[in-house]
Amino acid sequence: MALSLSRQLARFVAGLTYEALPPKVVDKAKACLLHNLAAGFLGFGTPHGQGALRLVKEEEARPNGATILVDGSRATRMGAVFANSAFIHATNQCDSYRMLTHPGPCVVPAVLASAELAGKDGRELLTALVAGYEVQTRLSRDFIPSTQARGYRSAPVYGTLGSAVATGKLLGLSEDQMVNAIALAATSASGTSESARVGGSESSYHEPSAARNGVLAALAAATENHHCAETALEGDAGFYYVFTGNNQGKLSYTFTGPNVTSLDSIVEGLGDYYEMTNVTFKPYPTPGYNNAVIELMTLLKRKHPINPDQVDEITVEMNWLETSYPSPAFPRPELREPRVGTIHYVTAYVCVEGSYPIYGRWYEGGLGRGESGEKGESPKVTELMRKVRVVGSRERSFFAPRITVKMKDGSLHSGEFTGEEFKLGFEQDARRVREAAPGFPISSQQFERVIEALSHLDKLPSVEPLLRHCVASLGER
Repeated sequence: MALSLSRQLARFVAGLTYEALPPKVVDKAKACLLHNLAAGFLGFGTPHGQGALRLVKEEEARPNGATILVDGSRATRMGAVFANSAFIHATNQCDSYRMLTHPGPCVVPAVLASAELAGKDGRELLTALVAGYEVQTRLSRDFIPSTQARGYRSAPVYGTLGSAVATGKLLGLSEDQMVNAIALAATSASGTSESARVGGSESSYHEPSAARNGVLAALAAATENHHCAETALEGDAGFYYVFTGNNQGKLSYTFTGPNVTSLDSIVEGLGDYYEMTNVTFKPYPTPGYNNAVIELMTLLKRKHPINPDQVDEITVEMNWLETSYPSPAFPRPELREPRVGTIHYVTAYVCVEGSYPIYGRWYEGGLGRGESGEKGESPKVTELMRKVRVVGSRERSFFAPRITVKMKDGSLHSGEFTGEEFKLGFEQDARRVREAAPGFPISSQQFERVIEALSHLDKLPSVEPLLRHCVASLGER
């Protein structure tokens, strides 16, 4: 009888060693840590970040517990994971996998807390992070739009599994225990898309809850003699049936290509090819589908003499699912209109201003207050965004827009992305996140020490030096 998906994934994770990781994968793991820590520093001072911090300090404080980023207080393992995940997710600048999932807020807090509490070294942390990312990205790869079409938000659904696997690796789970951890995480996964459809704030609770639930699943597998379903993922009433509508690989939607896949593809090349290297990093505090548009428009402004007063029309072509967020089954109508926070807006903003702020300009729910925007919004921007035309295409991949600027004299300026632009390595991402350092609650000098610690994390005997640099002095908080 063929091995179940859970069994094959558990065997891979239980047997994974640092020595087996290709250098490119280790570099990507360090980049994932760096980018999400930087996002956490930016998210710490947001209302959601501070709310999560208060909640955890009041309910889950523990003197000998895990470290809460920036604040430096200690909490239970799951309390620290919840707070740190909330920070990382708060400004929409965490990482992204295929637009709609975000491994970082689920996996990074889990590995930091468990590595700290278990006294693990840097190599063990990196190995666990790779395991969590790899399992999460493989499980979600072809199925993300189909999960969204069922009314679920993919990020917490698949993030619960990533957190469980990463935590289980640091807990030293056996293959059988890892099978149980995956099953327990699968039955704990949740998160609806109604908040994304109407602009509610409960999405900010999704990743922290997923990270916490994944940790709980791994701990339960470690401490209790469970005998969970081997077919928890692909079974007739299992994970894929619930979250995609069937267990035969039939897809509701795809970014590009046919609406069918094979569940066997999830484990194809496991250990030889690492899907987690396709994770992308979002530099701007706005939904992921806006990031590539901002970046491309910035490059066009630098390259061409585009006077916004002389623009006749701007056409933005992008993947059709990016224009129907959170799903064609449950779209948010306001996102198709020229209003603050939409694709129309960020395109116009960069055309007028030349760039988009990396920190300090963040909207709850992704949109500003109505068409006129926030106080002090530039009339030039709000006027120009009405000249932006957004076109959804099944031929273009996600994060791969094409922008054409038509001037009043008939001249055209255009450019396009391939979708590879934000798949950065450690040094590349370090250069980008340094730009946000003035918005951090730690000094630029201290952030350089974070970068230095991460660069040789594989040589650190514990994660304590890294975490020490992630805590602000009293004067900086």
